[in-house]
Amino acid sequence: MKHKIEKNDLTQIQFSDESHALPILKSSLRRESPKRSKFKLTIRKVNFSDNQDFDSKIAWICSSLGFFEHIDKNKNAAAIFKEIFLATSMGQVLTSTTIAQRIGMSRGSTINHLNKLVRSGLVEKNGRYYYSRNKTMQGTINEIEDDLLHIFSRIKKIAENIDAETGSIIRMK
Repeated sequence: MKHKIEKNDLTQIQFSDESHALPILKSSLRRESPKRSKFKLTIRKVNFSDNQDFDSKIAWICSSLGFFEHIDKNKNAAAIFKEIFLATSMGQVLTSTTIAQRIGMSRGSTINHLNKLVRSGLVEKNGRYYYSRNKTMQGTINEIEDDLLHIFSRIKKIAENIDAETGSIIRMK
């Protein structure tokens, strides 16, 4: 099942099957701040060789962002993210069932990986539809970087407050 996303927030998603009577506005698929404020991301330093193919580059990004646990030997998280990223790049959103069918996994295992991808901020979900944060990989990474910079800005502000209060706490001892 393919669903198209248009660039303009005022346009509608086009459904390819007739089972959906009402189209969903793209603006309803945009990120919601409660979801974005509660993401979990692990950053790992992973070696990269310059002559890697497309799939290997996607896998490297996923690995750098903390995916590929020991149990994910087949790099299913990368396969799922690749499907979602390519669909989003073509203006489509996907369901977990469609993703599971495309990569040949059970829907339960697929949903497990999807939940981790959503928690990391790489993938977003609205209802039963999954899509990449941005139509481009660089845009997706830039948005994650912006989120991290915002978090670190808040951490720095609190650290500055702690440092300012440290002197008075020490004098009280």
